[in-house]
Amino acid sequence: PFLKDSYSQSLQQVVHHLDYAYVSFFKGIAKHPAFKKKHRDGDAFVIPQFIKVANKFVTIPKIGEIKWAKHREIFGKPKSLTITQDGDRWFCSVLCEIEIDVPEVQTNNIVGIDMGLKEFAVLSDGTHVPNHHFLKLKEKSLKRAQRKLSRKHIGSKNRTKQRAKVRSIHRKVRDARQDFLHQTTARLVQSGHNGFALETLNVSGMMRNHHLAKAISDVGWSEFGRQLEYKSLWNGKAFVRVGQFFPSSKTCFDCGAIHSDLKLDDREWTCMECGVVHDRDLNASMNI
Repeated sequence: PFLKDSYSQSLQQVVHHLDYAYVSFFKGIAKHPAFKKKHRDGDAFVIPQFIKVANKFVTIPKIGEIKWAKHREIFGKPKSLTITQDGDRWFCSVLCEIEIDVPEVQTNNIVGIDMGLKEFAVLSDGTHVPNHHFLKLKEKSLKRAQRKLSRKHIGSKNRTKQRAKVRSIHRKVRDARQDFLHQTTARLVQSGHNGFALETLNVSGMMRNHHLAKAISDVGWSEFGRQLEYKSLWNGKAFVRVGQFFPSSKTCFDCGAIHSDLKLDDREWTCMECGVVHDRDLNASMNI
C-alpha cells in the first residue's frame, strides 16, 4: 500500500532502470544488479512528466510546490526531473531538450595529454597540471571518524550520527576532486588548442596493483576523460583516444626507438640510439 504514496511514473522509471541494469549485465559491461541498501548514499528518483519549474519553486506530482535555489538559468524545454539525496542535502537536476549548433572541428594544433600520479597531467606543450591528492589530505580525519564508527553499536542513534560524519568527509573529498576536474577540463577547452589526444588507460586493471590502487582511485582519470570528451564536442574541439597498448612512454620522440626495458620509476631516461635525454611524462605526451 505504501507504493500509492509515490508518483506512478516514478515507480515505472525504476523498472526501466532495472531493465537497463540487466541488459548491461548480460552484455558483460556491468555487474549483476544488487538490491538497494537502506543506508545507501546517493538515492534518487526520476519524474519523467508533468513537471513545473519556476524561479523559486519546483512542482513535484503528489508532493506539490517545493522551494528550491535555482543555480543557473534553464534553457530549452524541461523534459524530466531527477531528485537526488546526498546525506543531508537534496539536489534537483532538470533535463532539458535544446538544439545547438556544433562548430566545425579544426584538426590542427592538437595537444597530447599524458596522465600520471606524480603529476596529474603533462601536456605536449610543456604544461604541467599538479596532482592535489584530495583523499590524502583528509585521510587522517577519515581514519579517525571510521574508527569511531566501528565502536558504535549497530542500530544505535550514535552510529547513525557517526555515519553521517564519515559521509561528510567522503563528500568533501568528492566535491573537491569534481571541482578540480571541471575547472581543469574547462580551462583546457578554453585554451588556444583546437583538439586533444588522450591515452586510453585500463584503470580497472591498474587498480589490481595494491601499491597504487588508492592513488589511482584518487585522481579520477576516467572522469577527466569523460568531461574533456563532451566539452570538446560542445566547443568544436577535436578529441582523439590513443590505443591502450601504444608505448608512449617507451618510445623516443626524436628517433622513434622503443626502449622496452624502461621501468616505472625511471622519470628521466637517455635514448640509446640518438642520445637525447627525455623527461618521461613530457616525452609520452609528445608521442600521444
